[in-house]
Formats: sequence, structure tokens, C-alpha cells
Amino acid sequence: MIGEIIRVKEREFVVKKFLGKGKSGYSYLIENGDENYVLKKMHDEPCPYYDFQDSKVKCEINDYKRLKNLIKIPQLIEYNLEEEYLIKEYIDGPIVAELIAKKQLSEAMVERIFKIFKIMKEAKMNIDYFPTNFVVSNKELIYVDYEFNDYDPQWDLINWGIYYWANIKGMKEYLKTGKISKSDQSVDSGLPDKEAFEEQVQKWINKYN
Repeated sequence: MIGEIIRVKEREFVVKKFLGKGKSGYSYLIENGDENYVLKKMHDEPCPYYDFQDSKVKCEINDYKRLKNLIKIPQLIEYNLEEEYLIKEYIDGPIVAELIAKKQLSEAMVERIFKIFKIMKEAKMNIDYFPTNFVVSNKELIYVDYEFNDYDPQWDLINWGIYYWANIKGMKEYLKTGKISKSDQSVDSGLPDKEAFEEQVQKWINKYN
């Protein structure tokens, strides 16, 4: 895939770098001249704790239309339902997982994710709060995925996502292997280990929630 040329409506994009894998697809950095974008190519790999009810591209397009009016997300540039991909704006900056692994996550970004959580909760929606889905750019916290679900407290920030933000060792391992260790998350349920990070999480909740 790296080095491959993709043609989209008379424009050519070169695949430059693999960015990561999520529940629904693989993301790549692509470029057209001096302009960078993200290509997300959907995959069919099963997730034991998540089911997609429709075309993944259709789901992401519909999610984008709702999310863009609520929080900062990359602009959707192009998509193809038949070939199951979408192209979106590239946000330059470190992903939160990298900052956590390097012990460089600022309190300002923790405060910001709680503000985003409040917005999403009021809208009765959950985004995917896993740290690889957020980029810090120009001191802003940006959600670079489009996925969301109906609000369920079990999968919100304070009961699920924030435990990964507190897990320095876990983020180091995830960035190295692309997998969450069995000690950090239940394979079957997708729920994180909480006990080891409860003290830090409660400090953040008391301060920002």
C-alpha cells in the first residue's frame, strides 16, 4: 500500500505512511502535491464487543454530519461507497496516546476532553474516547474519528475512556504493538482495567467533571 498511487476524480494521491488501525478501518497519510490528507480504508475484521449495523462508510458519513456541528473534527473531503473508503483533512500534531506514553499529557488537554464529554453527553452521544482518536494541534484537542453511538454510561468518558488516558504503560505498549494487553482490557467485553488507575481518574473527575 505504501507508495501506491490512488486516483480520485482526476486527482492523484500518493500513500505515504500507515497511521493506524481502528475497529472499522485502516488509516493512511496520503499526499497530493504539498497537501496532506488521511485515507481511511474500511476492513471486515470482526470486533468481539462491537457490531456495525450498516455500511461503515455510510455510518461515518452520517456521523460526520452530526458531529461537525458539535465538536472539532477533520473536514470530510471525499468518499466512495463501492470501494469503501473516505478521505478527510489531515490534522498535524501528536496523537494523545503518544503524549500519554511520553508523560507529556497536559492538564489543559485533560480539561478539554471533559468539556468535550459534557457536550457529547448533552447531545446524548458517545464518541470513541480511546487516546489514539485525538490529536493536539495548535493547543486544540481534535477528535479525528467520526464514530459515535447513542449515549450509554458504560461507554462514556468517566466510566470507560478516561482509564486509558491514565494508563501510561498501556499506551506505550499499544503504540509498540497495536494491541491492548489483556491486563489492561478484557478481550471479550472491551472494558478497561480500572483498579490500577482509579486514584488518578478520580482526581480528574473531581477537578473537571
